Amino acid sequence: MPDLSFTRRDFLKKNAMIGLTAGIAPELVGSHELQNAQSGFDDNIQATDEATTLFFDGFTRIGPRKYKHPAEKWKLTDLLEEMDHCSVSAALVAYTQSVNYDLMYSNLELSGMIKPYPHLLPIWNAMPHHTGEFPAPEALGKLMRENNVRALSIHPKTNAWDWKAKHSKVLFDWIGANKILLITTGNELGSWSDVEEFLIRYPQVPLLLTSAVWNEQRYVLPLVQQYKSLHISFDNFQINEGIEYLHRIGCTSQMIFASNSPAMSAGAHRTYVDYANIPAADRAKVAGGNLMRLLKMTQPPPLRENKTEDILMDAARKGQRLPVPVIDMHMHMLHEGLNGGGWTYRMENGGPKGIFEMGKRLGYHGGGIMSWNGVVSQNAIAGNPCTAEALDVAPKGYWGLATFDPSHYSQEELGKMIAQVYSDPRFIGMKPYQFYGYEFHNPVYDIWWKYGNEHQFYALIHNSREDLLEVATLAKKYPDVRWVIAHAGGSYKMADMAIAAMKKFPNVFAEITLTPVHLGVIEYLVAGAGEDRILYGSDLPMRDPRQQLGWVVFLRLPLTVKKKILAENAMQVLKPCWDRLPEHNRPTLTLP
Repeated sequence: MPDLSFTRRDFLKKNAMIGLTAGIAPELVGSHELQNAQSGFDDNIQATDEATTLFFDGFTRIGPRKYKHPAEKWKLTDLLEEMDHCSVSAALVAYTQSVNYDLMYSNLELSGMIKPYPHLLPIWNAMPHHTGEFPAPEALGKLMRENNVRALSIHPKTNAWDWKAKHSKVLFDWIGANKILLITTGNELGSWSDVEEFLIRYPQVPLLLTSAVWNEQRYVLPLVQQYKSLHISFDNFQINEGIEYLHRIGCTSQMIFASNSPAMSAGAHRTYVDYANIPAADRAKVAGGNLMRLLKMTQPPPLRENKTEDILMDAARKGQRLPVPVIDMHMHMLHEGLNGGGWTYRMENGGPKGIFEMGKRLGYHGGGIMSWNGVVSQNAIAGNPCTAEALDVAPKGYWGLATFDPSHYSQEELGKMIAQVYSDPRFIGMKPYQFYGYEFHNPVYDIWWKYGNEHQFYALIHNSREDLLEVATLAKKYPDVRWVIAHAGGSYKMADMAIAAMKKFPNVFAEITLTPVHLGVIEYLVAGAGEDRILYGSDLPMRDPRQQLGWVVFLRLPLTVKKKILAENAMQVLKPCWDRLPEHNRPTLTLP
């Protein structure tokens, strides 16, 4: 089929943006020029001061989208404000309408919107030209040069075209020949074997994969090791000690900072990089150097720093231990030396040694530990000893949450086990799980809840329903238990339900952690339920704690409120059973 020229909407092309500035983003160069540009740039990055690492965001996205909660962030102004707040110097920007409406119309609209902002570069969505909707490669290249476009995305699944088709090869061969950064997701390409097929077919295409999730490590990590054209971001790929692991196996040049802001918190994702335990020069590559090399930039954009940041933001950007206490209300634990938790879960260095070392580096003063094997692996009788073993080697300030499974043990057996486990005064928490098969207000749990109410324990509830009926029922029935809603910041819908529950019951609290790290949702929780019952938690080592910590550090809230969320509110949950805890297991708000 002959190439079809793209001739529509000439009026838009005339009004399209012509460059951002020559120094920031020169015209597209051929692949033979890349090596010379890369050498000078790497020298510049290695000389960057550790405390002023330049962050260049590899994927942000603006524009309207379906099923959006009214409070979710989506505007260009939201993105600009978050970048300024979090000291992100530059960003690639995608546009939802480039997928949801005519591609080139929306691509050009995006370029026009960000034209006033030299630190923003567009990501254009592309597809083959053979249906007459999109320019042929040479015409596309001309438009890209005119609009200073350095990266493309593809959405073959959503936009209904076959990337494996013979005619699609024309587009990918051109992208590969020009070494243009191509951004997509594994889902858009199909299965993980399809991702590998793409890497084999088009080894010259520098591919950035976004939106991979932490429980896909066993697919992603072998691909990153084998195919050097593959690059990975950590927006949802929040794997425990992931940067350190990939650095150790020689994949430093393939890691890209990308936040998916303003839907997600840019501060959360930059904290993952800021605290990376790798050399400063390599950390700078992950923060922005690798991306700028892929974009073939000869010099970096100007450094942008928030001069009004508080002491937490300043410490996090420098990779320093936070100067206020941190108490983590949602911690799991593997046995020492393990990196895997069964099912789909891989957790690098997920035993006590790795977890407590990470906590010390971040500024932890303690936290609530529960097992992984007893909760998610459904072996409750083995999980509680695993927690006790972790407490045996824990620094000061850590306590335990026990778990019991009414689906495997009789009420008589549960009664004996409950009394036995809680004879250890280090256990003051209750952690049921939905895998046990019963809703938590089912009478089979009453023997546990009554014991907890008598001893004034607290419970961490990961709801097994789409609503919070369990929490509402139990909070009323057992008023001396503090019912902590796990993952209350996981969505705005969950935040709405948590706010309603907290308004109704004074013994209900909300713990924030979840992968989406929605921008603004913690502020939303505080505005709706007050600042005294929102708790920090990380869910480590299932996901790395640094994104969850950075989510709080970079909140648009006063320092006094951040301190409450990070530790002070947790002390209110612990207070009723404080005298039970041994001295070693009591966290302190006193700085060392």
